[in-house]
Amino acid sequence: MKMILNRFVIGLVSSLSLGALSASANLEVSAAVQIHANADFEAPLAPQGAWIEVGSYGRCWRPAGVAVDWRPYCYGHWVWTDCGWYWASDEPWAWACYHYGCWVYDPVNAWVWVPGIEWAPAWVSWRVGGGFIGWAPFAPPGLFFAGHVAPSSFVFVEANRFHETLRPSTVIVNNTTIINKTTQISELKRETRSFDGAKPQKVVINEGPGRNVIQKATGREFTVTPIREAVRQTPLPVTMTGRPSEPPMPGGPPSRPSGPPRGRGEGRGHGRDRF
Repeated sequence: MKMILNRFVIGLVSSLSLGALSASANLEVSAAVQIHANADFEAPLAPQGAWIEVGSYGRCWRPAGVAVDWRPYCYGHWVWTDCGWYWASDEPWAWACYHYGCWVYDPVNAWVWVPGIEWAPAWVSWRVGGGFIGWAPFAPPGLFFAGHVAPSSFVFVEANRFHETLRPSTVIVNNTTIINKTTQISELKRETRSFDGAKPQKVVINEGPGRNVIQKATGREFTVTPIREAVRQTPLPVTMTGRPSEPPMPGGPPSRPSGPPRGRGEGRGHGRDRF
């Protein structure tokens, strides 16, 4: 009962803080993958994990064969794009589980992914300060605490190493000293953008600490990678492309926006597509 009450209180605050991001936005971009409902993830993700029921989260996906210390957004690297920071990873489920839906930690099942049908460059909140940069997955929408991210959920790196390829062994987890030096940046925003000459459309932007902060910390210049190019580097499962590890070529339908991923509704006709 106490846990339920805590979720309610925390989530009530977060729901209010993220309300501005709940407005409808349609992102139409080139895509080879069309996601109209949570069920569209079932077959593609089945080979790499298991679909299970997890309390109030409902039907979730749990990755198979991961290390004990595995956690999301820790195997890969950050890419600066025209939609902000994009999480690039060669994990076989990266195309789905880092750009749609949310990750939550369940005491029984460890990290599980709650599906959602909105796309974003990364569904994470940020903490910055004291020479460190940290990030953590947003919680699912509709569960009250969606916009609030517990400080203990963040992983950190020294700001001058932000650009490096990361692994669980290279990030700092739940460090109170660092947490106290940093401030949370939770803002995701929607902006009207035009990609490759296509008509203007609304898209979710996740700038986090921003390019200038990272350039100053690393002493390196970060050029803007077009979001379509970044997405093309993320392999898709054979079941979706007909050919293993071949990313889709841009040139088609809609994609996803939002603030933590919007509700888990599965209304067809309101789906979004990958870039």
